[in-house]
Amino acid sequence: MVNWTLRNLWLSWKLYPGHEDKLHTHYPNADQMNPITIRVGGVPEHFNFPWHLAAEHQLYEQYGFDMQWQDFPGGTGAMCKALREERLDLAIVLTEGGVADIVKGNPARIVGTYVQSPLIWGVHVPAREGMKHPATLEGKRFAISRYGSGSHLMALVHAHQSGWDPDELDFVLVKNFEGARESFANGESDAFMWEKYTTKPTVDSGEWRRLTEVRTEWPCFTMLGAPWLFEQHAEELSSLMFLIRRALYLLTREQLMEYLAQNYQIQAEDIAQWYTQTEWLIRPEIQLQTLDKVQLRLKQAGVIQESVPAEDLVAPTCQVARQRLSAVMYDWRVTSTFQSLARRGKAIGPLSVSDLTALGHLDQYHYLGEETSRAVASLLKLTETSRVLDLGSGVGGTARVLAAETGCEVVGLELQEDLTRLADDLTRRVGLQDRISYLNLDMLQYEPEQPFDHFVSLLVFMHLKDRKRTLKKCYEWLRPGGTFVIEDFVLRKDGFTGPEATALRHTVSALTVTDAEGYREELIGAGFEDLNIIDMTEAWKDWTRTRNENFFAESEFYRDLFGPKVFNNRSQFYQTISELFEGGNLGGVRILGRKPL
Repeated sequence: MVNWTLRNLWLSWKLYPGHEDKLHTHYPNADQMNPITIRVGGVPEHFNFPWHLAAEHQLYEQYGFDMQWQDFPGGTGAMCKALREERLDLAIVLTEGGVADIVKGNPARIVGTYVQSPLIWGVHVPAREGMKHPATLEGKRFAISRYGSGSHLMALVHAHQSGWDPDELDFVLVKNFEGARESFANGESDAFMWEKYTTKPTVDSGEWRRLTEVRTEWPCFTMLGAPWLFEQHAEELSSLMFLIRRALYLLTREQLMEYLAQNYQIQAEDIAQWYTQTEWLIRPEIQLQTLDKVQLRLKQAGVIQESVPAEDLVAPTCQVARQRLSAVMYDWRVTSTFQSLARRGKAIGPLSVSDLTALGHLDQYHYLGEETSRAVASLLKLTETSRVLDLGSGVGGTARVLAAETGCEVVGLELQEDLTRLADDLTRRVGLQDRISYLNLDMLQYEPEQPFDHFVSLLVFMHLKDRKRTLKKCYEWLRPGGTFVIEDFVLRKDGFTGPEATALRHTVSALTVTDAEGYREELIGAGFEDLNIIDMTEAWKDWTRTRNENFFAESEFYRDLFGPKVFNNRSQFYQTISELFEGGNLGGVRILGRKPL
């Protein structure tokens, strides 16, 4: 059975016209009389299209930014110079160039990773020359935009990797891409390294020849920020990154391909290939391996003398991780929600709650969708005077249904920052920001100013390491007589098989799954009474099986929507959940209870 409602929703193509409205105060500078001014620099190339789309759709104004963009045809070296001279506040630079300049004394610091995938450098020569093999470039004259630029540093790295003596290379300053064309035409240089797709029209025209390609061994673009920016405006900087991630999905894929081809004079098939190869991150984090690898190559090429500790390269607001663990459970939801709204023509502007519930599991994370949220409202007997705590609120789907149906007040707690930001943004767009607020924090750190009448937790507690302690906190958060609804996984038989236990832990991230009786004992131990445990196993088994079948029936459509990486993750996840329920050891429950008067 094909989910045609969801499919038709995603197949709507027309863009929604622009709309400006007031942001929820989760974004700290959105309501200020004087928006924060940030001078941002980047190369005038396709990698920076999200910044320009955000401007065209007035996102900066909506989020409380006065963003002043400046193109730097001279590349990373020119931007690093502007940062040193305090003419820029934030720059999108090549990772190797940014690291090298910080090591050499630039007070700016890495505030995040922009593009996670490597850059593909083309090694170019004038087409009229007879050089047809990369080895012929040893000791030749390399055009560079400026010393310290990516074209300069990567020429040195390429020389080292090719077994040449980097000291034997001659460099010709050409300022930018057009300068390289002129230098080639005048016979002043022999080779030039620049991003493959930017130079492809010149190669296709027969003016240049690309001898080879060189891929960086690290994420290609990072963001360098001035000290005042990350020291005084850490939250605003994080909001700005979220804004740019959102701008990635203001257009459908088809619209974006056309936009890029028209604005950057790159053929459609080349743009499509580049876009498929590019992995965006735009987050305040960078891998430790990246910093180590870049400094090693720069040192080998003689660009820097010694490596420095990672903490000397990054801002305090930027997380240095040993390995980026792709958040299979979360990241895909944010991007897919943006993409789906764009396909319906609602990338920007006002929304209705039904616009979002129609997105199915992107909005309603729990099983049975909107039906469950409505059931919660009924079971808790919510009214406009009710105060509800939504634990693990995700993108706010449950909270929005509860508030829209009953007028109640909801506070959502969510550990994932991007989900919280998206929840806030969507809730503002449906006009429920006066009834709902979201907090991005660990549940165990929450200290409410006043008790709640009810709490709800749908498919969340299984992910917690310490469920007993959390249930005790839930007891404290409720007023006497307050009630709750919990939905969660349970063990139905004697135990899970080895493969089932592995799947629950590593695919589902379910850290705590006990039998129903064990759940009851923990709730009683926390102080709750009048417990009613309802078996949801058969309903959930049917629902997860249908979800899995629908996904595979429309695999071509979803692969195109999500991309191969996310599609494969979702395929494995949906199939695993369905098989766990079919196996008979995994069950589901809905638990109702109250705090004694």
